[in-house]
Amino acid sequence: MRIVTAQEACNGFLQLLAEVEQGETVLIARDGKTIAELRPYVGVQRDDAEWRAAYDRMFALMNDTPATGCRVGEITESDKYSDLTP
Repeated sequence: MRIVTAQEACNGFLQLLAEVEQGETVLIARDGKTIAELRPYVGVQRDDAEWRAAYDRMFALMNDTPATGCRVGEITESDKYSDLTP
C-alpha cells in the first residue's frame, strides 16, 4: 500500500490504475489527510483476500469462544417463572 497526494494522483492516474490492476492499494491524500482509497475491484466479496482473512478470523473466534448461557430446546414453565439468580 502506498500513499500519494491528490496532485500526484491526477498527474499519474494511468500509472496508478496499472499498479492497482497488479493488486496494489493506493491511498490518496490531500493536506496530509487520506481522502480516498483506490484498490482492485473484487466482483464477489468472498474473493477479496482482506475480506476473507477477516471472515476467517471471525469464524475462528466464534469456534474458540465457549457457548455460555444459551440453551437450545423447549422452554418449560420452570424456565419462565423460576428465580433468575444462579
